[in-house]
Amino acid sequence: MKHLRILLFLLLAFGVSGLRAQSAQEELLANPGNADGIYRVYTPEDAVRTPAPKGYEPFYISHFGRHGSRWLLRNNEYTDLKAYFDAAAEAGGLTDFGQDVRRRIELIYADGIDRAGDLAPLGVTQHREIAGRMYADYPAVFAADSRIDARSTVVVRCVLSMAAFCERLKELNPRLQITRTAGIRNTRIFNFFNAQANPGVSPEYLALPKSKAWKQAGEEFRAGRIDPSRLFGRLFTAEYASRVEQPQRLLQMLNNTRASLHGLDLDVTLDDLFTLDELYALWECDNRDFYLFRGPNPATGRYPEYLAKILLGDLLDRADKAIASGTPAADLRFGHDANLMTLLNLMRFEGCSTTAPSPDRIAEVWRNYRISPMAANIQLIFYRRKGSDEVLVKMLHNEREVRIPLASDTAPYYRWTDLRKFYREILESLPAPSEMN
Repeated sequence: MKHLRILLFLLLAFGVSGLRAQSAQEELLANPGNADGIYRVYTPEDAVRTPAPKGYEPFYISHFGRHGSRWLLRNNEYTDLKAYFDAAAEAGGLTDFGQDVRRRIELIYADGIDRAGDLAPLGVTQHREIAGRMYADYPAVFAADSRIDARSTVVVRCVLSMAAFCERLKELNPRLQITRTAGIRNTRIFNFFNAQANPGVSPEYLALPKSKAWKQAGEEFRAGRIDPSRLFGRLFTAEYASRVEQPQRLLQMLNNTRASLHGLDLDVTLDDLFTLDELYALWECDNRDFYLFRGPNPATGRYPEYLAKILLGDLLDRADKAIASGTPAADLRFGHDANLMTLLNLMRFEGCSTTAPSPDRIAEVWRNYRISPMAANIQLIFYRRKGSDEVLVKMLHNEREVRIPLASDTAPYYRWTDLRKFYREILESLPAPSEMN
């Protein structure tokens, strides 16, 4: 890739999109848990299951799953937040409510320090439950001594998510032949933004969120949506509130910590800090950042999609092998949210690949709490009929049937020959990085 134009990335008119029946703000009011964004606890809803065409039975599943609920990602998220309140306490700048919040933050710090990025017990449960539902919904795939190939990135929370998933399948059928691997080769495919595993990642692209233009645009977007004065008036004395450095950063840290607690077994909450309007504003800012960097933002020159082609190629190649083998099987993959977001865009899943007409309208078409909550996943279920070579595929996103812009008289079931051609053409259409502007 020659280079990415940072200002264009941030200011480009993004294209045309349709509106959803219910706005993101309405969804958040109905379910405040949506404000947790990528920290949202995985809670599958009752989903419609369209019966397969007559005579077709499942025989193969291709899966990619994000790790389950975890602690905050980095230790400094705990230390920096604690430092804010320790400094305020030392300066006599905390109100009674601020003192109470500081005590809660000390408990959160004690629980989370040196656990940053670790899989939480709830994350184990999430993957065990997903595995159990998959087994119950598609028993033919897991009959007798079916072959299950499970692979993970080297990150421990992904390895443990894989272990929990496979353990549950093995409990349900001890005869399953399950192989499990975790290594750099897997990481290169499942975490293609990882510069160590994939030296081809553009340093310029990775540096975007740290650039002056990116930060300035983000600060202006946040400042236009949420005023910290109401909350700071509760937490700090009037004199000290005016001295708080990087107030938007403090709001973001408090909100991320608040959201993370919903996936942890800790009897502490920060849910009383923000109003619903503030929660929506904070979520909108967070959602914007993910869209710009990992979503269908055309100003990236399709660079993230180019990186994701290795993962989509893995899905296609392994499916062809499974079809050729003719025996029940499943390929299970365990990775991260950013890679799932980009894959869903590349695969043209509904709600994951529509561009927004402007940064202010990203929430109309792209919502990270739907796309990649903790333990988010996609499942491609392959069906065949005795005496026929035709294979049909149904695709699930977070266990819900999805449709893509591909004609099918049996949707949400798609002929594999059509689906494979559709995705191969997308892969072939991606320009090489050297050809991108």
